[in-house]
Amino acid sequence: MFTITLFLSLWTRLLQPALHADASTDKSNTSSSSFDNAITEQVTWSVDRRLTWSDFKGMPDDANPHHALTAANLAVNAGCKNNQYTYEVKCVFLPQQSWTKNKTSEKLLAHEQLHFDLTEVHARQLRQDLQQLTCSNLKGNLSTVVNNAFKKWKAEQDLFDEASRHGLDKEQQQAWAASINERLNKLEAYK
Repeated sequence: MFTITLFLSLWTRLLQPALHADASTDKSNTSSSSFDNAITEQVTWSVDRRLTWSDFKGMPDDANPHHALTAANLAVNAGCKNNQYTYEVKCVFLPQQSWTKNKTSEKLLAHEQLHFDLTEVHARQLRQDLQQLTCSNLKGNLSTVVNNAFKKWKAEQDLFDEASRHGLDKEQQQAWAASINERLNKLEAYK
C-alpha cells in the first residue's frame, strides 16, 4: 500500500501565492524547505540503497486491512532568482510515516520497494518536465506541471496496487517490477 503524504497537498497550496508574484522579482522562488523541519527523517532513493524492514518505523494502523504502508514524497524546489531558473526534485521515503505489520515477509518488502521505485520513476519524469521551463514561462506553468505530475504519480501508485492486488498477484508484481526497471533505465539522464 502507498500513501502520498500531506506534504504534497500543502506544497501545491503554498505554491499558488508564489506564482502570482511578479516574475521579474526574486519573490517567485518556491521552496519546500519550510517542511524540512516537520519531516525529520528521510531516506533518499538510490539504486544502491534498498529499503529494509527497519526503515518502517511508524505505528501500524490496526484498522487498516493492509499489511504495510510506504510513505514517500516528491520533494520539489523550483524558482527563479536573478533571472536564473533552478529546480530540484527528490524522491524520499518517510520512515516515521511508513509501517508494517509483518517484518518477515520478503515478498511484502519487495512490493513496498516497488512503490518507492515507482516514485523515483515519477521524480525523473518530473525533472524532465521541469527542464522545459524557464523564468519567462515559470509563472504560468510550474503549478500545472507539478500538479499533473502528482496526479499521474498517485494514479499509477493506485493502479499498481490494484493490478498486483497489493503484491499478492506474483505475475503482475513481476511485470510491474520489469516495467519500473525499464522506465528507470530510460530516464537515467534525469536521476
